[in-house]
Amino acid sequence: MKHVALAVVLALATAQASAGDWKSYGNARYNYWIDVPTDFSAIEESGNGDGGIALSVDGNARLAVWGSYPSDGGFAKDVKWRIDQDEADGWSVAYQRQKSSWAVWSGSKGNRVYYERAILVCKEAVAYFRLEYDQARAKAFDPIVARLAKSFRSGDC
Repeated sequence: MKHVALAVVLALATAQASAGDWKSYGNARYNYWIDVPTDFSAIEESGNGDGGIALSVDGNARLAVWGSYPSDGGFAKDVKWRIDQDEADGWSVAYQRQKSSWAVWSGSKGNRVYYERAILVCKEAVAYFRLEYDQARAKAFDPIVARLAKSFRSGDC
């Protein structure tokens, strides 16, 4: 009985630690924000200032964030092009949903899965985040994906 109680206490402590104290990343060039799990590295911003990459402690999960201006055709066409690129790169896109100001899609390749989200931000720019991780850890990453999606937002324009 002691072992069960200890396991429950440890599970609760782990859940609380993973739910709180995330660090915020803000991008000045494209004016978007996202919360990053504390057990990921700080986002290493690219030289052009559009975003960057953070890695999990074990290096198996990768979070990329960036902003860009869509090519001719606007937001919807840009999202479709990115999904087409994923499929051309061998990813099987299993889910996609798009509205006028946001889009999400996810898929898998081998033992890897990803979740990608796009939002319109200031001056008709688009901000993206993509999280890739091992499929075996999908259940553990579900609340992380949910928190990333909820925290991903545009600044005041």
